[in-house]
Amino acid sequence: MNQETILIIDDEFSIRESLSCFFQDEGYHVFTAENGEIGLKLFFEEKVDVVLTDLKMPRKDGIEVMKIIREQSPDTPMVVVSGAGKQEDIIKALRMGAKDYITKPIQDLEMIHHVIRKALENKRLIEENKLYRKQLEKSEARYRTITEQIAEGVFTVDSQENLTFTNQAFCNMLGYSSKRLSTMNLKDLSTKDSFNIIEQQTTSRRKGHTGRYEIQMIDSKKAFVHVELACSPLLDDRNQYNGAIAVVRDITKLIELRKQYQKFLKQQGVKSKDMLAICANCKSVRDEKSGWIQVEEFFADVVFSHGICPDCCEKLYPDFDLSELDDDNFDV
Repeated sequence: MNQETILIIDDEFSIRESLSCFFQDEGYHVFTAENGEIGLKLFFEEKVDVVLTDLKMPRKDGIEVMKIIREQSPDTPMVVVSGAGKQEDIIKALRMGAKDYITKPIQDLEMIHHVIRKALENKRLIEENKLYRKQLEKSEARYRTITEQIAEGVFTVDSQENLTFTNQAFCNMLGYSSKRLSTMNLKDLSTKDSFNIIEQQTTSRRKGHTGRYEIQMIDSKKAFVHVELACSPLLDDRNQYNGAIAVVRDITKLIELRKQYQKFLKQQGVKSKDMLAICANCKSVRDEKSGWIQVEEFFADVVFSHGICPDCCEKLYPDFDLSELDDDNFDV
């Protein structure tokens, strides 16, 4: 574990020494400075986790020191240890970002240690939060890159079915811009029956279930687009339903093929009585009793002869004069 560092800036030698010895005994690495100018030099040369500073000092007072540190390193915690100052000095110090204001003479060093620990813990939480947000932004950027590259449409909605994200494929599918879709609700993009299905599915999403279903959406030209949605719930930090993410596939052509197939089946009526089932491997034929008979046995009552047709003869024997033969000469 890295040793935490404290910078003590005070023009009183006794204060610097007592605070320095105390915090060194507590395991901290301590830097000391007798005025604000030296304190700032140390701050920018060394790694400093927390600053304890007096206000009334020669060569840059505490307020000026705090102002510069705040501008250059806003997350560094600062604590003021000063004489009984005016109320406006205390207000200035707090406005400059002081975590606490401790008046001299110092009666309880452990109380100062408590303030320092609290300030350092707060700093650690801020750094962890920044790191988390940075990782979250990186993950979101990667997620957006992936969703923009895939062929299927992708969108997310909040708990009220308002669109919160749409990739380019989904925009192309419905003919809207991403900006326009961000102002719309799924109800605006679906038929009445389809939105009823969406609401039913949302009830299931709220229970943590994923689902796949088909609906009709309406594009920018008011034409129907048949789509298949694969939806998963999105949960917040408290594990509560916060919306859904859906992968969208345009199945308009598939629906049309289904209709054509159903129409074909209706036109076919009953199956042909002359239809034979033949094994694709051994060529055996299925009989009326669902038994399988070898093809030679099935055609045992049929007499075959072998010959060659004129077209094949011409291909195989181009120099042969076919005019001298009649059709009977082609049977062997």
